[in-house]
Amino acid sequence: MTRRWIALLALVAPAAAQRRDGGFRRSPQIPETLPDGRSRRLITLKKDADKSREDMARVVELATELHGEIEKNEFHTVDLGSVRKAEEILKLVRRVKARLSRQQ
Repeated sequence: MTRRWIALLALVAPAAAQRRDGGFRRSPQIPETLPDGRSRRLITLKKDADKSREDMARVVELATELHGEIEKNEFHTVDLGSVRKAEEILKLVRRVKARLSRQQ
C-alpha cells in the first residue's frame, strides 16, 4: 500500500468505530437467562454433556472394532481402515476434551 492509502485508512478507521453521540460501538449484551427463565449456561452445559456421552459411546465402539482388527491381524502391519478408525477416535477424544475443559 502506498503512504497515501495508509494515511487515509488511519483517518477513516477510528471515525468508523465511533458513533455520532461520541461513544464507541459495543457488541450487544447476551442475556444470561432465556425468556422462559432458564439459565443459558446450564442449558449449554447439559447439551455439551449429552454430546460428550454420544461421542464417548462412539469412541468405545470404534476402539473395540479396532482392537478386534489388530488382534486378528497376523502381520505386523495394519490396513488403512484401521488407521482411519484410530484418527477418528483421536478426533472424537479431542472434541470431548475441549468440551470438558470449557465446562470448568
